[in-house]
Amino acid sequence: SIVYPRQIAMYLSRELTDHSLPKIGNEFGGRDHTTVMYANNKIQGLMTAQRDVYNQIQTLTNLIRQRNQ
Repeated sequence: SIVYPRQIAMYLSRELTDHSLPKIGNEFGGRDHTTVMYANNKIQGLMTAQRDVYNQIQTLTNLIRQRNQ
């Protein structure tokens, strides 16, 4: 039940930071860098296949960027 939100968080971490895959994985409880790669690829695929996922990611990205200004 927390896998999908964690995958989204990993995807956003990859897209919005310059952290390495191992660094991101470490921040998510010591996950391997391949887990981050998988999450990134999965979310990218879902964004392409499902408009609602694309819209959700865009909304989250905009909210994060607004808070960081």
